[in-house]
Amino acid sequence: MSKLLLYGGTVITMDEAGSRAEAVLIEDGIIKAVGSAKEMEEIADASPDQDIRKLDLQGKTAVPGLHDCHVHVMGTGLNAAGIDVYDCKSISEIMDLIREADEKDKGSDSWIYCSRLDESRLAEKRPPTRQELDQVISHRGIFFIDRGLHYTLVNSKAYEEIGFEGNEPGIIKDENGEPTGRLHDKANGIARSFFNEVRMTDEQRARMLHYTAQEAVRKGITTIHGMEGGDMFSDKDIPIFLQEQKNFPLDILLYWDTDNIDNILEYGLSRTGTDMLLDGSIGSRTAAFDDNYEDGDTNGVIYFTEEFVVDHITRAHQNGLQAGFHAIGQRGIRFVLDCLEKSLERYPCQGHRFRIEHFGFCDDRDIERAAKLGCVISTQPSFSYLRGGEGSVYNLRLGTERERRGYPLKKFVEAGIVVGGGSDSGVTPMDPILGIHAALHQSYPENNVDIHTAMRMFTIDGAYCAFEEDKKGSIESGKYGDITVLSEDPYQVDPDRIKDIQVAMTIYRGNVVYEMKKES
Repeated sequence: MSKLLLYGGTVITMDEAGSRAEAVLIEDGIIKAVGSAKEMEEIADASPDQDIRKLDLQGKTAVPGLHDCHVHVMGTGLNAAGIDVYDCKSISEIMDLIREADEKDKGSDSWIYCSRLDESRLAEKRPPTRQELDQVISHRGIFFIDRGLHYTLVNSKAYEEIGFEGNEPGIIKDENGEPTGRLHDKANGIARSFFNEVRMTDEQRARMLHYTAQEAVRKGITTIHGMEGGDMFSDKDIPIFLQEQKNFPLDILLYWDTDNIDNILEYGLSRTGTDMLLDGSIGSRTAAFDDNYEDGDTNGVIYFTEEFVVDHITRAHQNGLQAGFHAIGQRGIRFVLDCLEKSLERYPCQGHRFRIEHFGFCDDRDIERAAKLGCVISTQPSFSYLRGGEGSVYNLRLGTERERRGYPLKKFVEAGIVVGGGSDSGVTPMDPILGIHAALHQSYPENNVDIHTAMRMFTIDGAYCAFEEDKKGSIESGKYGDITVLSEDPYQVDPDRIKDIQVAMTIYRGNVVYEMKKES
């Protein structure tokens, strides 16, 4: 029997009373007691034959193990293995990076993978074309994923290897009817499936999953809600994920984004994927709105029929599974709530905690409707913090009036909706401290929440979104010994400095899985 005693600092329990303590005692991975340093020492020393490790926090602050409620675990690892083009300011800069990558790997026939393409940051305000990519590299495939994960871009070699017939929905063509290399909708899914299923090995999959897990504990995360498989990645990832799950230094809950509930049941999972794309993203102009985008002649896309969505939700609830969908635009959000209402009329289900991922640009009446229907929202405060405001991609696509209604965190909470915080990594960084900071500093101040609400999003309310609030999310006796130690107290520092707080230590089930001082 092992014990870990944390003392010498502040313990923010995040319990319902908002209490604080001086020390916490963890026994065999479970929190045994919380209280004063003297009380905890007495309890710890009561059994002198037991192995007790005493850790002096040296004035630091312990909080419940942090949650990230929306991570593409495989995608985050994959991004780290490729070329990050997010900081490129022009197409020519992207081309230079591709040339450098080809020179370093000369003679290889492996594809060059590029991540986080954000056309709004390029001088040309568009991505490269297939023909432009061919001028740089024509002997091997080039494969881009946009920052929002909603379209891909390929050169001719990759296009040919994928085997497109040319009439698949989502193949964007120029005025001469030639494919530009940009792929949306079904074509995007085909391209991603080819890359993930044909171009990747199981060894690579495992390595990418473990990369993300290690990065997560460095950021103080002890639980991830992993949005995996499906058209955005590959169902081949799932067996590897489940095989490796017990070896991760944190909990990664699997949300398998398959439209086939039989798959979920066959593997004995308790939840469906909740990031199945009902609509798209702002950056790719595919999030579904009532009115057209300010800089395009489209109002976005809804990818599923009402019949499918209602049937999918109903069957999930009939089998005791948590369900949900991705919805960002007002039309997409309204559509999924309409479908949920129809499903609940068909099969009433109490306490379902239907998840809507993002819930970005919603009408006020749909906030109230989501609350009444018992939904939970899994959202990303860093979206509008990093991508919103004057001159931003959100602003350019939507205009100021519509943009400022986006991600109204304060309204969600005031309506009584439980909100879990996440990153959508690799869309924004997997970093709960940044997420907490962002929740207090939205692009438009009327959408901000206070520090306690922000902390709840990444602790107890994050746990609630996955039916885990009885064992995670607060530092209380009987819960898991998952604790994040911070360099400073987020309630006491200047709000503008929250983002600068460092993760000093991450403790998972009573074991230290990350310690800042050990990094060089």
